[in-house]
Amino acid sequence: MGRKEREQASWIEDTQTQPLDTCVLCGREGDMTDHHLVPKSQGRRQGVKLGEIPTVKMCAACQGFLVKTFSNAQLANELNTVEAIREREEVQKFVKWVQKQPLSRGVRVH
Repeated sequence: MGRKEREQASWIEDTQTQPLDTCVLCGREGDMTDHHLVPKSQGRRQGVKLGEIPTVKMCAACQGFLVKTFSNAQLANELNTVEAIREREEVQKFVKWVQKQPLSRGVRVH
């Protein structure tokens, strides 16, 4: 008895044809996370509803770097726009380095 030919699952085709997202900081393409420009905890303290906090697409490495490098208060008050984040010297150095890393590589941020 031979196996019946199975049709390829439709979700496989969907994931193969979807365009990749691009990180707003490093410009690498792949799976991105939604980075809240104002940390959720800070937004709630200011009385902003979670759905109203602006988000941007960011790779895990860039988001991890921001979270490890800056406090929630700094992110909320000083670095609440992509332009403000890009202006910081430490961010520029990290972005220059991470752009050389393949997205598939797990980048650890200390």
